[in-house]
Amino acid sequence: MEKETMEQLRTRLNSSSQFLQSNDMQVIEVREGYAKVEMTIDEQILNVHGFVHGGALFSLADTAAGAASFATGRDSVTLSASINYIKPGTGGKLIGIAQEISRGRTTGVYEVFIFNDSETLLSRATFTMFFLDADRHRHKTAG
Repeated sequence: MEKETMEQLRTRLNSSSQFLQSNDMQVIEVREGYAKVEMTIDEQILNVHGFVHGGALFSLADTAAGAASFATGRDSVTLSASINYIKPGTGGKLIGIAQEISRGRTTGVYEVFIFNDSETLLSRATFTMFFLDADRHRHKTAG
């Protein structure tokens, strides 16, 4: 995808997702196989211990992996994921960085690191994304 198209993708992701808006997430940068997404830490995403809830970290990681996979020019959904919580989430902002590890005809694998605004690593996740146009690609190559 061209840079102008990446900017259009970033704008579309930020403006069309109520989930991102209601959870104060924003796609900051997107390029093929890469995405950077930020999320504001406020009291609404804290757990009973005062740290960022694991579900909020997972949602940020899922959003970053999805944005990185969309930057391939193909629509996708999460097929599977695993996350390791490394440190308690504190600070003012979360930063999720997704990087493509592998991309095939039907799936892509993305690694996501989540940091706080002090650059402390909070979690590491791996996502397998299923490309929705996989059937169309399979039929094109089969015929």
